[in-house]
Amino acid sequence: MTVVTKISETSVVAKAGAFGLCAGANLRTPCGSRRIENLRKGDLIVTRDNGLQPVRLVWRRTLTATEIAADPSLAPVRLKPRAIGPMMPQRDLLVGGAHRVLIPGWRLQDVPDTTACLIPARDLAGVNDAAYIDRSAEEVTYYNVVFDHHQVFTANGLPVESFLPTASALCALSRDVTDDITRLFPELLRAPSAYPPAEYPTPEAPRYRPDFA
Repeated sequence: MTVVTKISETSVVAKAGAFGLCAGANLRTPCGSRRIENLRKGDLIVTRDNGLQPVRLVWRRTLTATEIAADPSLAPVRLKPRAIGPMMPQRDLLVGGAHRVLIPGWRLQDVPDTTACLIPARDLAGVNDAAYIDRSAEEVTYYNVVFDHHQVFTANGLPVESFLPTASALCALSRDVTDDITRLFPELLRAPSAYPPAEYPTPEAPRYRPDFA
């Protein structure tokens, strides 16, 4: 029987947005797509570079419209179909502004076509009419997935990252989420840099090429 992980009603918030994917995002599993809010510890997810990987932890935070109005950076970014490219995403995806999305190099200036980069969703807002900050919801729930290593997986067909517990992220986390993560990865208590870093570059000021035809 699958053990259900503790899901904490807390989150890490960056200076310019929240981390996480919103409820309704569909992830690829060996048994078909599964909504992120239905993920449990031990579920297998299809990753971009490392095949099937088991979920180690899912944590979430629910924000009200009042909280988002008080801090607009907490509003999600809505990426509509083809906001990034063909089938990327396949259908609307809501993602926290600080959460990073894997963008193909051919969509970025000064980057080789074959070099994909991780870009915060907030930097995608306004690239075209299909990517914008959405403050319409009365309530938004962000979900974060943690694996043994940083992974890229698809949500509604768009490659996105898993949560990366860097030293700065751990400092921003609430106590109960930090406890959950350090219980899984006790080496982080001795060396916050022990968790493997992302394998993809993150340009500081990405510039986008004109939309594809």
